[in-house]
Amino acid sequence: MNHDQRRAELADFLRTRRLALQPEAVGLASRASRRRTPGLRREDVADLASISVSWYSSLEQARDIRVSEHVLTSLAEALRLNAEERDYFFALASEGGDTRAGASAPSDGVPPTLQRILDSQQPHPAFVLGPRFDILAWNRATTDVYGDLTAVPPEHRHMLRLFFGGHLRELILNWEPSARSLLAEFRAATGMYVHEPWFTDLVGELSWNSAEFNGWWQQHEVERHRVTAREVKHPRVGRLVLEEIALVVDDCSGQRIVLGIPQPGTETESKLTALSWRPRRAHVPPRHAHRAPRPAERRNSH
Repeated sequence: MNHDQRRAELADFLRTRRLALQPEAVGLASRASRRRTPGLRREDVADLASISVSWYSSLEQARDIRVSEHVLTSLAEALRLNAEERDYFFALASEGGDTRAGASAPSDGVPPTLQRILDSQQPHPAFVLGPRFDILAWNRATTDVYGDLTAVPPEHRHMLRLFFGGHLRELILNWEPSARSLLAEFRAATGMYVHEPWFTDLVGELSWNSAEFNGWWQQHEVERHRVTAREVKHPRVGRLVLEEIALVVDDCSGQRIVLGIPQPGTETESKLTALSWRPRRAHVPPRHAHRAPRPAERRNSH
């Protein structure tokens, strides 16, 4: 079943990338406008990669076939995959899964030194994101800006759950571009986990509970973290604009420190400083927002 899930993800990725390419983009003659489907045909990809159509079709049909690195490279070139998409593609196609240190059993522990680094960023928010996108640790400024995460059950301190089923949906002004970017980043970073129960459960839960997640997930967008501006509608000080950047922790844990840097010219710096001097009564996200019913629970409620 684990390999079946990996092959299904690989097949879906190939199909979405093929349909996103137009013949002109790969040097093929344009076809009549009455074509039934957009993008390239399977035989186009096979020709460009110098493999048989039946063999490529088997990949898109999620059949159990062996794939050499040479063929993977040819397909990546044929589909014009960028560096991020190529890494994700190779992770999915790897027979043994990702064997990098920390990939199979990520640690949820955060050493005291890492917590001190977070605390030193005051009054700027900073938190540690695990390889599965769980929020593992944070500083006081994160609480001041995003609410008291200790009020959120540990299993729901996950970026996707907070964005698609938690309080961040109402707090983030530019929610849609932020959510789509986060989702594409999650997909790029977790290709080695697609066969694991926690991954399939999370995707199934969010697909059931969020129409946006379900639609965007099927588009199979992939990207690595870039510096992005996140606009926050704070209940006390108003609009904050934070440029987020992720720094990899070089200890094979797969953890990253995410820093929120005030965007110049937005008064965000002074507002964060004001928040840091207020009494420690950070706004608490509504408790009902943290618990999204799972698919089985919804079915049983009818």
